[in-house]
Amino acid sequence: MADSPMNLISGHLTGDAPLDTAVSRAILEQVSSGTLPETLQVGLPHKVVAFSRRDALTAGFHEAVAIAVDLGFEATIRNAGGRAVVFHPGTVRFQWTVPANDPIQEMHTRFATIADHVVVALESFGVVASVGRLEGEYCPGEYSVHVLQSRKVMGTGQRLARRAAQVGGMIVVKGRDTINAVLEPVYGALDLHMDPAVTGSIADIADIDPSEVASRFAEQVTGDRGSVTTDLDAPTLAIAWQHRSEHDPSAFA
Repeated sequence: MADSPMNLISGHLTGDAPLDTAVSRAILEQVSSGTLPETLQVGLPHKVVAFSRRDALTAGFHEAVAIAVDLGFEATIRNAGGRAVVFHPGTVRFQWTVPANDPIQEMHTRFATIADHVVVALESFGVVASVGRLEGEYCPGEYSVHVLQSRKVMGTGQRLARRAAQVGGMIVVKGRDTINAVLEPVYGALDLHMDPAVTGSIADIADIDPSEVASRFAEQVTGDRGSVTTDLDAPTLAIAWQHRSEHDPSAFA
C-alpha cells in the first residue's frame, strides 16, 4: 500500500561489485512479483566503476576495465544508465524500487521525484542544488543534480520490470578528484567526452559526512510514511547469485 512504511535496506553492500548490482536486480524482480514491497536501498560503496551495457559493446571496453582495475577499482555492469560512473566511499549509492502496473507511464515522474528528493535533502544542509543536464558532464542526463550551477553531484538511471521500476544512482559527497582520476582515462578508452571541471561534490560547498547525507536522503524519500529497516533476505540473495555473472565484465568477450 502506498501509505504503508517503506522497506529500507542500508549497509547491505557486500563488497563484491557484480553481486551488489545483481542484488538490486533481484530486488526489482521481487517487487515486480509482489514478493517484496516498495524498497529503498542506501549504502556507502567501495571503489567501483559501474559500466553500462552500451559501454560493454564499445571497442575500448576491456581497456577501460583494465584501467579501472589498475587504479584500484572493481568493475561491474550496471542495471541501468547510459555511461560509466564511479562509486567510492565518499559517495552515497541508492536504489528506489516501486511497484507499478504500467512502469513506462510514470518513468519521467520517478526521475523527477528522486532528483527533487536529493535537492531538498541537500538544502537541509544549506546546500543549494538544481536539476538539469550540464554540458560536458559524465554520464549525462536531464535529471542530474548540480551545485554552483556548474558541477554535477548526482546522476540516476532507471530499469523497468513487468510491474515495477527501479531508480538507481549516487550522490557525490566527497572526492570529485577521485572520480576524475579514474573516469578521465576510462572515458578516453571508451572514446567518450567529459569535462572534469563539471564533476562536482558537496564538499565543494560544505563539509558533510556521507553517512549523514545517506540518512537525510532516506528520510526525504520515505517521508511521512516512515520506513521499516530490514536485512537482505536469503531468497533475494539467492536470486542475486543467479544473476551475478551477467554483471561481471569478464563475461563480455
